[in-house]
Amino acid sequence: MLSKMRSAAGAGLRRGRNALGSWPVWGIALLVASMLYKLNELDHQFNVGGMNHWKWAVNLGAVLLASFWTLFLGVRARAVSLAALDLALSALIFADLIYFRFFKDFISVPVLLQAGQVGELQESIWSLMRPGDWIYFADLPIAFALAGRTLWKHSAKRRLDGQRSPRASRSGISFLWRKLLPAALVFAIGWSLVYYPVEEQTNPKNGWARGLFVGNWWNVPIYNVTGLLGFHGYDAYRYAKEHWLGEKLSEEQILEAKSWFEERRQLQRQAESEPLFGQYAGKNVLIVQAEAFQTFVIGQSIGGEEITPNLNRLIGQSVYFPNFYHQTAQGRTSDADFLTSCSMHPLPTGSVFIRFAGNEFDCAPGILNSRGYDTTVHHAYDGSFWNRNNMYHNMDYDQFYTIKDYRIDEPIGWSLGDESFFRQTIEQLKERNRSPFYAMTITLSSHHPFKLPSVNQELNVGELDGTIMGDYIQAAHYVDAAVGKLIRDLQDEGLWDNTVLMFYGDHDNSVYDWSLYEKFLGKPVSELDKDRIVRQVPFLVHLPGDEHAGVIEKAVGQIDTAPTLMHLLGVPAEGRYMMGVSMLSEARKSVVFRNGGFTDGRVYFVPNADGLIENGKCYSLEGEEAAETGVAACAEGAEAAKRDLNVSDMMVENDLISLLREEDGQP
Repeated sequence: MLSKMRSAAGAGLRRGRNALGSWPVWGIALLVASMLYKLNELDHQFNVGGMNHWKWAVNLGAVLLASFWTLFLGVRARAVSLAALDLALSALIFADLIYFRFFKDFISVPVLLQAGQVGELQESIWSLMRPGDWIYFADLPIAFALAGRTLWKHSAKRRLDGQRSPRASRSGISFLWRKLLPAALVFAIGWSLVYYPVEEQTNPKNGWARGLFVGNWWNVPIYNVTGLLGFHGYDAYRYAKEHWLGEKLSEEQILEAKSWFEERRQLQRQAESEPLFGQYAGKNVLIVQAEAFQTFVIGQSIGGEEITPNLNRLIGQSVYFPNFYHQTAQGRTSDADFLTSCSMHPLPTGSVFIRFAGNEFDCAPGILNSRGYDTTVHHAYDGSFWNRNNMYHNMDYDQFYTIKDYRIDEPIGWSLGDESFFRQTIEQLKERNRSPFYAMTITLSSHHPFKLPSVNQELNVGELDGTIMGDYIQAAHYVDAAVGKLIRDLQDEGLWDNTVLMFYGDHDNSVYDWSLYEKFLGKPVSELDKDRIVRQVPFLVHLPGDEHAGVIEKAVGQIDTAPTLMHLLGVPAEGRYMMGVSMLSEARKSVVFRNGGFTDGRVYFVPNADGLIENGKCYSLEGEEAAETGVAACAEGAEAAKRDLNVSDMMVENDLISLLREEDGQP
């Protein structure tokens, strides 16, 4: 009797262990715990608002939604699927972290469409990794070990069962109880944990993030509501809605865009009655877009030597704008190109060059091409990078010179050193022997992570030696020397006195270690300083004969570049869809940033990560020192900035220029 009781008890324990081992939720529970830890750690790294109970809830719900489907699988397939899902989500989290360190933004579907460019960024990616990043993959050996153990145990069990008589197949009731109901329960819990927190926060009546999904001006507030996985879910929906669901603009939205441009043209037309309008018609135009070149190095010295002696000298002979800001987003260099050439804002996600290269825009090369200019663009890299081949064709360039057209006789960084690049570009222009010309040049030598050959490192950077800031300063000095040689080549070829030269930086350097800036500048860096340092890039216009040289303090941005050129060359604004205003005009407007921030030279608005205007910071720039003031002083400008961004997005995403031209009967 006792023997039978012990036997029954042992069998019961074995059944209990088997039931626990095959219970469908334990694997998901381990995945949820691991993912919540990683997402919390990631949020600390992002530092854009912090974790709260809403974000904890949506993170939990998102992981449940990502994994509920595994409950329909058999035990072995479920174990392998959960391990694979752990790997996939960990890789996504890590990729977002690396991307955020460089771009201060999140990976989106349009960015994934640019994934073919990742190999070109390999050196920069390695430099962005940190020793502690292993934590995002620490659980994977355990996950795959458990999956392997499950496979081994159930393979052994199947071999044992194979020696016994086959069992009857499970009934539909068994499937309902063992799989469908648990899966439905997990899905319902996950959906509720995502839907209700998002609904609560975006409620149009009292939600702190109300209106968040109406405008697409910044991804960070979306992340703060949806969490990382929720953001990617929303981004996928946004992409599908934009490209596949075919939602069209309403008549009201189209009228809003038309009204906006009618108002803007009033400002643009002001330049046409000013003395400089058309004064340089028929002159050659040479534009230098300098990679990651920022204002904070201009006029500075290190180790007893000027960092930018040639640019310092050129600034004294040119019209210089010390309060010029880049306005780029995820598209970086391509965004700068789009802003300066086509005078429209970049998109909040991805690059216009890749997403909408076939749409109609009013870009400088096309406008000048129609006026008899020979238009060329020069970049010593692969023509497919940033989809330039297609975009430049649409922008109506006569020729695009790529790496195939250059001799790599000075290999530096990604490709050809800027000194040789400029020299060969002048040779190309001379070979074409066409006048007037419009030539756009895009440099590369100062690309992140700024590693130059030792022979090109000419400065003694002192305590910054071996740091990324020290490398950046060396790269800036090299670019400056290349610009000096470019000017001499233009003079030697007889082009200098008949050419309008524009020089500007395309975007910031992605260096956000502020202790390095404080070492270099020799002073503390305030929160306002940080935002302005990141956004300010140099801009100068050199006119033949050093005419009109001087400093103009007004706040201007990349979007104003093409209208400035049209002003000098005498091209009217009527019928053109450009959002900028000539920097040389008396007309003024705000410089709008992609995150909804702006400055008009009097105030400077830095939005909060939640996207709410009332929670942003407003600084007064009037007086000797900038000082924080009440946000009310920036409220009207912040609302106008959102309107600017929304109108630009409508124009770009819906090919609205083409539609408006059809309505107006324009060719």
